[in-house]
Amino acid sequence: MTPGTNDDQDDLKEEGRRRADALRSKFEESGNIMDWFEACYEQAEGEAALIPWGHEIARPEFVEWLENLPAAQRKGRALDVGCGLGDNAVRLAHAGFSVTAFDLSQTAIRWAKERFPDLNIKWRVADLIDPPEDFIGAFDLVNETYTLQALRSPFREAAIDSLARFVKSGGTLLIVGRGRHEDEPENPPPWPLLRSELDCMAQSGLTLVGFDDFHTDRKGRAVRHFRFEYKRV
Repeated sequence: MTPGTNDDQDDLKEEGRRRADALRSKFEESGNIMDWFEACYEQAEGEAALIPWGHEIARPEFVEWLENLPAAQRKGRALDVGCGLGDNAVRLAHAGFSVTAFDLSQTAIRWAKERFPDLNIKWRVADLIDPPEDFIGAFDLVNETYTLQALRSPFREAAIDSLARFVKSGGTLLIVGRGRHEDEPENPPPWPLLRSELDCMAQSGLTLVGFDDFHTDRKGRAVRHFRFEYKRV
């Protein structure tokens, strides 16, 4: 194989998944599972393909929603949650939003800054479970794509609560991730969302205004996804 071929990338992705699984076991045993994210970025040493979710493109399931957003609504402050290498944040900026993008991993934020040095994006190291006070009620659009599915209880419940608190009056919360029905196997990782896990949004003052239940192709396998759109009125 010559460098740069699809086969090379597939091999690197498989190696990245192997490393991530080994690191997950290590951090689960130590009781510091949230440190796993930083470790995944560190071990990649600048090679995005060694990060299982390091695609270096904005996620299509998010992009489809953003492209269908009316032009009049593409303004204000947007928060990109668990921004990773920054591609979703960049799409938000190009759409017209003033973007804050954060990740728990210092390495991920440094990497994103290096990839997009000329964009006026506020890159932040922050914890979704224990967020900065200035995030609360501050954003017209909050985008969470593929972050919740990486978390298990009790972290997932705490993250869902935080997401709701970021949305200002009149604002929108978008949640995109793998989904499953109650009668379907979990097949982790990642851990697909159940619709019932987000029922608590109503108690947080958010109204569900859009929901998509669809499948995407993953190497010939149909994978169920959910896309939720909430409004704070």
